[in-house]
This record gives sequence, C-alpha cells and structure tokens, in this order.
Amino acid sequence: MSSDITLFCHSCDVCQCTVSKGRISKVPLGTMPIIDIPFKRVAIDIVGEIFPASSHGHCYILTLVDYATRYAEALVGIFARVGIPDEILSDRGTQLTSAQMKEVKRLLLLKQLTTTPYHPQCNGLVEHFNGTLKMMLKHMCAEKPKDWDHYISALLFAYREASQQSLGFAPFKLLYGRTVKGPLQILRQLWTKEETDPETRSTYQYVFELRNRLQDTLELAHEALRTSQVRQKRQFDSRTRERIFKYGDMVLILLPTSDNKLLTQWKGPFKALERINGCNYRIQLGDKEKIFHANMLQWYVSAEAVSDDKPTLTDSEDLDIQVTQAAIMEPVEDPILDPNLGTLNPLQKETIKDVKISSNLSETQKEEVRALLTEFEDTFTDVPSVTNAGEHTIELTTAEPIRGKA
Repeated sequence: MSSDITLFCHSCDVCQCTVSKGRISKVPLGTMPIIDIPFKRVAIDIVGEIFPASSHGHCYILTLVDYATRYAEALVGIFARVGIPDEILSDRGTQLTSAQMKEVKRLLLLKQLTTTPYHPQCNGLVEHFNGTLKMMLKHMCAEKPKDWDHYISALLFAYREASQQSLGFAPFKLLYGRTVKGPLQILRQLWTKEETDPETRSTYQYVFELRNRLQDTLELAHEALRTSQVRQKRQFDSRTRERIFKYGDMVLILLPTSDNKLLTQWKGPFKALERINGCNYRIQLGDKEKIFHANMLQWYVSAEAVSDDKPTLTDSEDLDIQVTQAAIMEPVEDPILDPNLGTLNPLQKETIKDVKISSNLSETQKEEVRALLTEFEDTFTDVPSVTNAGEHTIELTTAEPIRGKA
C-alpha cells in the first residue's frame, strides 16, 4: 500500500509541473575537447540590450573568445588580423542563426555549432567572459554611463594581459609568445626602476626562438587546462546523478513561459526519441523534433500507467520528484478500540494491552487493574493529546517579528 500511495503522489500532474528546478538532480559534467590551435574554434555571443545606449547609439556588444588562447574581441574585425576560424560555437539567438549569418558561414566555410535550448552552460567560456566584461564596464562607466563604448578597448587590453586561471598564462602570452607591455608592466618598471637590456638578434634566430617558446607555452597551458577540467568535473559531479532516458519515455521539459523568458516552468509530457552525444536527447514536440540537455528534462509519471501497470517501489526510485509528506494529527477525544485492529489512530503504537501487570498480584487485584485501565484507556497511549485543565501564556518582549535564516 505504501508503494502504491508513493507512485500515486508521483503521478500528480500539478506537482510534477511545479517542482522547482533545484529539486531535479543534474547529470554529471561532460568533457569539452581541448583546442590546441589558436582560433580554430571560437565562441561568439551578443551582450545587450545595454541601457543607456552610448552617445553613438550603440546598445549591443558582439563578443568573440578563442578556445585555445582565451583571446577576447568585441568586433568581427578580428578575422582580418588572426584569420578565419574553422568552427563557431554560439547559442540559438535569432541574430546568430539568421539566413544572413548562414550565408556568411557558407561563404567563409565556417562550421556552426549551437548549444541546446536554454542551456548556456555549453557555451560557458563566452558567457563567463560576458559577465566579467559587464562588471568591468559597470565600474568604469559609473560617472559617464553613455561613454561605455569608449572603454571597451582598454578593458579588453587589461583582460588579455591578466593570467587566466584555467590556462595559467595570459592570452597575450599564448597568442604572441611574449609578454606584452601593458599598464601593469609599466607600473612595475616605475616602482622598481627596472631597465630592459636591449638584445640584438637576427630575424632567423627570433623566429626560431619564438616558435619554440610558443610550443612550450601552449603545452604547459594545455596541461594546466586538463588539470582544471579534471578538478572542476570532480567538484561538479559530487552533486550529480546519472539519468538516462530511453526511447518512448515520457518527459517534462523546463521551458520559458510565453510572455517572459526568465520565468520557466515544466511543460509536457513529450516523448523521448534518442540519446545524442551523452547528455543531449532528441524530443518529439508535436510535429517537430528538438534537442534538449538532460538537465532540462525530468521523468513524467502517468496516472494511467500507475493504475494499469502497478509498478513496484523499486521502479519509482529513479524518479527525481521529491514528495513532501505532512501528517496533521487532530486530538482524539474518544478513540475506538477493536480487538483485531487496535486503535484507529495510525500514529499510536501502544495501548492498554501493552501495560504489564505484575504477576505478584492476586486475580482479584488484576481484575481491578484491568477495569481501571479500561476506564482511562485514552490516557495510556504514546501519542500526545490535548488537555483543557490549564493554560500557559508566553509574554513577548516586542511585537516586531524576528526574521532570520532557517
């Protein structure tokens, strides 16, 4: 009976569609390939709409980050300096998937890689950079908010000069093979009175040393990146659980509401068709098929399936729906006893039958004790009850509510 009740609660449509996203366990973190050639794969995204617009009318920023060197640029003109990439990873924004963008990719022989819907973690490299850029702009433009577009070049210079945590080197160092002279280096020379020793080398010697230095630096950076990936995956996977959907499974999808992209709710059920690339699944949405990440999905339990198939409790252990059970106990004024069923109170575990009568008493004394127990049988219970014999009042020192963390 407990198993049937649990499955019945799991099949509630309202509960399944309103459960918070945080109650659904995430799947283990996937591994991204390490790109060893600069500007072979780049991540692209659009920041905005930025308010207020700049004095030139600008309200969007086009960001592009290289996967190999973490070199960031805010203009597509970067292709004129470093060459055209092989792959571009972006979200499914209409600006990046439009017919015009497709024509540009066709002319430049670019391979378009897109994230799954409403799962920006796949493009986390550029998403994290966007957050850093916006935070830097917020501090720089506090006094002149409409001049934010004038600070982009200076902020990008500072970003490329700083060492990246995952690589251990600055993007400038990985791209050019040398430390670019920037504000931090100038400040250091002013403080330490350090002077650079001019060195004369031939063109061949410079190119040869630059190539070896770039190769050694990239090898160290990629080794540091592998170590960072292993550490981040271990930390992330400690709070995850593998979830695998099979063909024909009915699932709910976390989708935004029709009027607000930031407000999401579980919709469905929809049919799962196949598993793609580990954590992505192809889902049947009416007449269309779309690919969603597993973290956007949860199992749907049908009430018909529960009543018809009678699955066991073991089958329901894979469900991620957390059912909160609350028992409200009303005071029992006159509990009804039955020699076969005992008390009707489901929480009561002990009755007058559990009272031990000493064997040293005579039969007459034992009968008197049994009569006394029967007269006050509602008192001999392990479930607290309510009395009206007295009242207790708690005087508060203040009427102001006290709020704090649970």
